[in-house]
Amino acid sequence: MTSTLSDDQRVVVVTGAASGVGHATATMFRDAGEVVFGLDVNPSVPDGVTYLETNVADKASVDAAIATCAQHGRIDVLANVAGVVQFGRFEQIDESELDRVLAVNLKGPFLLTQAALPYLKAGPGCVVNVSSVAGRVPQPYAAAYGASKGGLTQLTKNLALELVPTGIRVNAVCPGTIDTPMVAKVAETYPTDLEPRISERLFMQMPGAIPPGDVAAAIGYLASPAAAFVTGTVLAIDGLMS
Repeated sequence: MTSTLSDDQRVVVVTGAASGVGHATATMFRDAGEVVFGLDVNPSVPDGVTYLETNVADKASVDAAIATCAQHGRIDVLANVAGVVQFGRFEQIDESELDRVLAVNLKGPFLLTQAALPYLKAGPGCVVNVSSVAGRVPQPYAAAYGASKGGLTQLTKNLALELVPTGIRVNAVCPGTIDTPMVAKVAETYPTDLEPRISERLFMQMPGAIPPGDVAAAIGYLASPAAAFVTGTVLAIDGLMS
């Protein structure tokens, strides 16, 4: 049980808080003095963030975590950051890999937002989803990943429209290549025999990988009072890839 909230504190839930953008986002909100819960399967969340072991693709796990996060009766910010990256030729993606990517990247934010909805209404709060440039423009060798992030982008827009009467805002950020260990590791599996036109399309305009803190800052803006009139927005952070 956390301490009593001060008048200016918010309850913030960040998934994927143990690494990458999730870690940077949880750190940012913690440094702003918010009460932050970090949901992950890995306990390496920032100091000062309450860790809750959570499988975002499992409803029982999500429901239990959200019940703990809502101990003050409300959730002000839900940042759905947890995700998995997938590269590979379409014909080589087996069913288990497809299920894993869709479960974490699309089903997870769906379940979390659904579970948090009664507590988001209390604020009203806001939701920020981390989608991807792959959910906006087609990319080769990312069929499952692109489908999951395209679904998340559309889920963002659908919920923004549906939840307008409640005052809940729903937005998304769509980064390009982010400088995280997970992305670097998975990138090693990317096919190297790209046609020149595809290589140019994907990489020529990019000055380099995006720092996780840049994405966290965008999440912070979309969750802030300065974005009170921003909902249904899909913010590209991709160096013109889209």
